[in-house]
Amino acid sequence: MLAATTDAELGLYSPRRTPDAVRSGQVQEQPATRRPLHVRVGGKLLDGDPEAWLHELDEFTNQPMRTWPQLRGQVQEYLEVLDDLQGCHVRPHLARVDARWSEFMSWIADNTAPPEGWAWLDRSHRRAIEADDASLAAYTLMRQSQRALDNGDVRAAIAFSRRSLAPSSVPARTRALCLTRMAEALAASGDDEARTAITAARRELPGADANAVDEDDFARHCDPRYIAAVDAPCRHLLGDPASATAIFEELLSDLAAIAPIDAGLWHAHLAECYLHHDPERAVDHGMTALRLADETASYRVIRATQPLAIALRRHSALPSARAFIDRHRTAVTTQ
Repeated sequence: MLAATTDAELGLYSPRRTPDAVRSGQVQEQPATRRPLHVRVGGKLLDGDPEAWLHELDEFTNQPMRTWPQLRGQVQEYLEVLDDLQGCHVRPHLARVDARWSEFMSWIADNTAPPEGWAWLDRSHRRAIEADDASLAAYTLMRQSQRALDNGDVRAAIAFSRRSLAPSSVPARTRALCLTRMAEALAASGDDEARTAITAARRELPGADANAVDEDDFARHCDPRYIAAVDAPCRHLLGDPASATAIFEELLSDLAAIAPIDAGLWHAHLAECYLHHDPERAVDHGMTALRLADETASYRVIRATQPLAIALRRHSALPSARAFIDRHRTAVTTQ
């Protein structure tokens, strides 16, 4: 946990100052030295047009993940400019754009290991609230649930997922995503209601327009394959590794249709399914996960192999297991 209590202490962005906050003494009024309210990218000026900002975000997110550490400073600059554009007043159209950029910044942090991903997600949620965007607010809560579970905080994951499902006006695809997070969190707690949540998520998809680019276009990756990839680890957590294995093997049978980071995560989970009856095969999938983590520069995949690395220590007599443990140790200790 970071010791900082504000975004300013984290160096994330210049805090918004309101007259009330200044008068109350909570924030000291600063000199009015502001940067130009635009940023030049590739000869193009971005100002207050939300469509231009979202188009630029698409350009960033389509970059190879290996380049994300180098993009981090640029993305932070864009967020600072967005902050200046909004100034002391809530501008819902820009707050929504800010929420999207902040959520992307949290992904950069999660996949490149800096610890402040939670702070960017918190900012993203606050901006979604300022924008009065129920769908985006639910999405950011879903992401907070996902991050809590990645960090082993099951109680927080359940709480965030419940909050994400509270609004009744969330579009179908976003709601399906929120239900998958609820399923993962419940399965991690050993609650069979995870199966009910998966079933409910599948029921939402027929109501989702696959070609929609509306208020939940950011959830368009949630499709039947995505839900199956959540169902599998839930089954494993609930004591059914055989069916989990079958699902993962089917998903991994078409590598051309899989993003490398997803393949890395699925290999890491599949390795755990094999662990107890075929440790050699578990090592094979674990090594594949680490290779994909290296190719994508994704620390999130490395983190997903941590349970496997711990469990394989009891099999250290196997040369392949020792090799995996050594490679995993290098992955988590090399800066």
